[in-house]
Amino acid sequence: MGTRSPISGSPRRCLAGLLLALLSACAAPGHDADRRAHLRYVGSSTIAHFMRSAAQTYSAASFSLDTAPESSGGEAALLAGEADLAGVARPPTAQVLAAGVSAVEIGRDAIAIVVHPDNPVNDLSLAQLKGIFGGVIDNWSQVGGQDLAIVPFVVGPESATHYVFRSAVLGSTEYGGCQVVRPDPEIITRVSQTPGAIGQISFAFLAGASDVHPIAVEGQAPTVTNFDYPITRPLYLLWNKGHAEVHEFVDWALTEPGQQVVMGHFVGNRVIASVQAGAGAASRTPTVTNGHLVVFTDTQTVDDGGLFYYPHLGYQVLTRSGQRVRRVPNHRGDNDESPTRVPLPPGTYLIRAETADAGTAEFFVTIVSGETTTVSVAELRQRSGL
Repeated sequence: MGTRSPISGSPRRCLAGLLLALLSACAAPGHDADRRAHLRYVGSSTIAHFMRSAAQTYSAASFSLDTAPESSGGEAALLAGEADLAGVARPPTAQVLAAGVSAVEIGRDAIAIVVHPDNPVNDLSLAQLKGIFGGVIDNWSQVGGQDLAIVPFVVGPESATHYVFRSAVLGSTEYGGCQVVRPDPEIITRVSQTPGAIGQISFAFLAGASDVHPIAVEGQAPTVTNFDYPITRPLYLLWNKGHAEVHEFVDWALTEPGQQVVMGHFVGNRVIASVQAGAGAASRTPTVTNGHLVVFTDTQTVDDGGLFYYPHLGYQVLTRSGQRVRRVPNHRGDNDESPTRVPLPPGTYLIRAETADAGTAEFFVTIVSGETTTVSVAELRQRSGL
């Protein structure tokens, strides 16, 4: 008889040990993460800013991102079954929608105009931009700048920025005398290295970019909280019906947590307007540190023993990206019919106001030190067509 090794054990003990090892492996950290759905994103490099941030928050799926094909390539990949999710920084094409693709707007973006940081020009009209990108205006001295040749850079035609900008600025005119740059973020590098340069780029790419200078258009600053800025575009997620994991992610993108991620880079899809300081909605006060906000929200009816009062509904004050700052009841008691005057540090805030139809209305306000900004929710909703 041979001698049995002390580590071989009986068959029953070996089987028990194998089962224990398998159970331990299943319980090991990271096992749940390995079973998550993996979603392939193809499309807009602008919307990819949201996707990267969402991947840090959304735990039900992991993502791979391919932004090289940009918006047009995202639509093509979805139709070819080569993507689970596509990002399009413009309205989807009729061809894609006719194929039964689902689409939802998750937010809005501003297309910024950037120049070299040494360029003294701070504002251009739409007509001047049309002349520059159409090849008619070729020297900065023609638009109030130095005697320096203009070098216009544009993103490739596969990028939605290319077409949205042309539609908003050039109309039926084609680009003229422009150098095409790929991928989109390379615009920042090329403009920063070229004293006479001007370029088009999603505002989302400018976070932390100090080597280019974004200029105003028609006197409006290129920020995602300025609804009067004239060059903006919608951001869409597209997917094929029947893909439950994708549908769940898109639904999440429209929830408050999802929109908070969106608004780290863009305007959320529920924001209806913005009120800028100095736009006729502010009045001067002696305050030197804080500004003040007065919001005329919808009212509710309160019956106090046959006497009727109409106090204003409450609202939340949030940061621009959706982080809660405070809640304002907007009345001191059931018989108080005056909205509350709220002190706030200077800055831009997202207001989420309760409405009489049990919904909410979201809009931006800009608070300036020593000024009171007054807003009517009913007027903002009427202006936005709601």
